[in-house]
Amino acid sequence: MTNIRKALDQPIYKHILEMAKIAGKLGKKENTRVYVVGGVVRDLILGREIQDLDLMVEGDGILFARKLATTVGIKKIVPFEKFGTALIPNKLFQIEVASSRMEQYDSKSRKPSEVKYANLKEDLKRRDFTINAMAMDIHPEKFGELLDPLGGVADLGKEILKTPMDPDKTFSDDPLRMMRAAYFASKLNFKIESKCRSSMVKQSVRIKIVSWERVRDEFIKILMTVRPSVGLTILQKTGLMKIVFPEIDIMYDMKQSPDWHHK
Repeated sequence: MTNIRKALDQPIYKHILEMAKIAGKLGKKENTRVYVVGGVVRDLILGREIQDLDLMVEGDGILFARKLATTVGIKKIVPFEKFGTALIPNKLFQIEVASSRMEQYDSKSRKPSEVKYANLKEDLKRRDFTINAMAMDIHPEKFGELLDPLGGVADLGKEILKTPMDPDKTFSDDPLRMMRAAYFASKLNFKIESKCRSSMVKQSVRIKIVSWERVRDEFIKILMTVRPSVGLTILQKTGLMKIVFPEIDIMYDMKQSPDWHHK
């Protein structure tokens, strides 16, 4: 099994490494399996800066968050009982602890209507893209072992965005993931798998069920990347731009005077 422990030796990961070790030792003490998951694992492999630490617990995530907070001297956590998750306030980076879970969605909302405990693989399958569906074991005796049941490492190597499940289900369950596809394409300069792009066209109208605030936030994230034109073009060609920003959509491919436009 691949071990990515050495990736954490870079100075920029010093505080992440320290917290991961503390959480892993606590998991061993409590006889609870704990993993670093999601974008943290992706960015470790890519050597990119990490802003947050996402932990997944096979068990009660909120209870584990309380115990972890006490261990590191933090008095309060922010629990979200319905979803089995909690935030631990931290000056250096945000820590989110979640129970491994499966989710059921109502067609009128991107928020899960039902959440129940699940194993690690089932939890990873519900995520947006395979490159975000990897986990790193932080148990002291297995620290750094990479769990990649859905081929995230291979897709990182191919520089492609692909959903862990059928994209129609992934995007229908949470339409904001289509905006995130455009964001990651801009951020990482990755291509979106053709099947996913076709699904985005098909599911684009479902972006209407997402709150304007969440759409706005993802749109701003696209604009803040090094290559915003990549994401904006994806939004336009999939029909999403016509829905979220029709004023911008009509300007696509508009000819501009060379007096005012520098190519």
